[in-house]
Amino acid sequence: MMTIRKRALHLTMLCAILLITACGGGDTNNKQGTGDNPPIQDDIHSVKAIDRGEIIQTSNDSLLITTFVDKGADSYVDAISFRINDQTELLSKNEEVVTLDQLTVGAQVEAWHTGVVAESYPAQATAVKIVLLDDENSVDTTINRADAIRIALNAQTEVNGPWAVKQAKLDEGNAFWLVEIVNFQYMDQPVTVRIDSKSGEIVPIVAAENDAFRLYSPQAQEELGPTFTVEGEARVFEAAFSWVLEDGHNILAEGHEMTDAGAPEWGRFKFDVSFEHATQPHMMLILYVSSAKDGSSEHQLIIPLKVPETLIKYSADQ
Repeated sequence: MMTIRKRALHLTMLCAILLITACGGGDTNNKQGTGDNPPIQDDIHSVKAIDRGEIIQTSNDSLLITTFVDKGADSYVDAISFRINDQTELLSKNEEVVTLDQLTVGAQVEAWHTGVVAESYPAQATAVKIVLLDDENSVDTTINRADAIRIALNAQTEVNGPWAVKQAKLDEGNAFWLVEIVNFQYMDQPVTVRIDSKSGEIVPIVAAENDAFRLYSPQAQEELGPTFTVEGEARVFEAAFSWVLEDGHNILAEGHEMTDAGAPEWGRFKFDVSFEHATQPHMMLILYVSSAKDGSSEHQLIIPLKVPETLIKYSADQ
C-alpha cells in the first residue's frame, strides 16, 4: 500500500513539473512579449525587404520607400512605410552611422524590417536597418541623382499616392538628368522629367532635335492655329536662325529669331507663329540656319503639324 502511495505522489509531482514547463514557466524563453513586456531585441528577425529603392517621403519617425518592380504588363510599385525607432540601424554603404536627416527624399537605399508587416498599401513595418547607397554617378554635378529625383517628385502635384523611380540617368554631354517615374495607379503612364544638371530647372522634353536644334513645343502632328508658340534651344552661330511655316503649296509664315546664347552653347528661344489659313490639313514648321557662303538652308529641323478644319481653304486645283 505504501509503495502505491509513493508511486502516486511521484506521478503527481511529475505532472506538475510538466504542466509548469508547458505553460512557459519563467521568463527565459518568453521573447515574444505581450502587453507591457516588449520582445527581447535579440529575438527580432531581420528581413531584407528593399534591395534597391528610393525614399519617396519622410517624417519624424518614418520613411516611405518604393521600388519599381518590372514584370512587363504586370509591373507594380512596391511601397513600404518603415517606422524608425531607437533600435533601427542607419548606415552608409561603408557601414558608417548616418543620421535620419541624411536620409532625404530621392536617396537610394536598402532596407530591412522585422518580418512583421501590416497588410495595407503602402505596407507598414518596423525598420531594423536602412543602408544609404552611394550616388550612382561619380560625375561632379551641382544636381546629383537624389536631387533630380526629388525635383521630379515635387513637380507631381495632381496625382496622389506612391510613386516609384523607373530610371534616372545623367546625360553628361547635354548636362541634364532624365528621370522617369510612375504612379501606382497609372502604371502604363510613366512621367518623364528633364532636369538641368547645373541649375535644377525642369526643362521640357524634346519633341524633335538635330545637331543644331532642340524643339520642346509644338509636338509633332499637333493641331495648331491660328497662333501657336514655338519653344526650344539652338546651338547656332551668332545665336541666329530662321524658320518657315508652309503647307506644301504656300508659305504661311516665316521669320528670323535669336537665342539667348551663341554656339558652342545651347541658347534658349521662344516665339509665336501666326497664320490665317492653309490649303490642306497638313503643314510643316521648318527651323534652319542660313549658310554664310550662299544663303542656303542648313541644319533643317522639320516638324509636321496639323491644321484645324476651320482654317483650311482648299485651293481650286485640288
